[in-house]
Amino acid sequence: MNAKRLTQAALLAGLCLGGNPAFGCGEVMYRMGGALHYRAFITKHPAQILLYSGTAGEQRKVKDVDEFHQNLERAGHKVTLIDSPEALARAVAAHPYDVIIARAADIPAINAQLEHAMHEPSLIPVLTPGSDEQSVRVHYPLALQENANLNQFLKTIEQTMRSRGT
Repeated sequence: MNAKRLTQAALLAGLCLGGNPAFGCGEVMYRMGGALHYRAFITKHPAQILLYSGTAGEQRKVKDVDEFHQNLERAGHKVTLIDSPEALARAVAAHPYDVIIARAADIPAINAQLEHAMHEPSLIPVLTPGSDEQSVRVHYPLALQENANLNQFLKTIEQTMRSRGT
């Protein structure tokens, strides 16, 4: 009788333990990767990015722009910071950018410069208080709010690069 109970217990333990997947170190790391945020993100689609802080961006803090610039580069992008319409004209004529990030109020000036460019980059407008969000989103559905965090910018750049096929 004891042998029968011992056999039943062994079978029950085998069924309970054998039916679960093995959780090795790699399994845990694989499952955890789906929850990682973009701040630990290295891009699959590195972009040539032009940050334009022209006429509408004069009030922006220099520290914030420098930190944003550094974080984009840490993610694997090549970033150029431009702060005047003249520098914008020179930069667009000299280099083929993939993405331009600028305040929504500066988009008309940027579009005027892009008429002469050989390579047309994608624009990601940054909406500020007072921006006409509806009209901007009609032309630029991936526009971001001024208070968007770095992860939202990285995700939008990644989506933009994927849609460009690069």
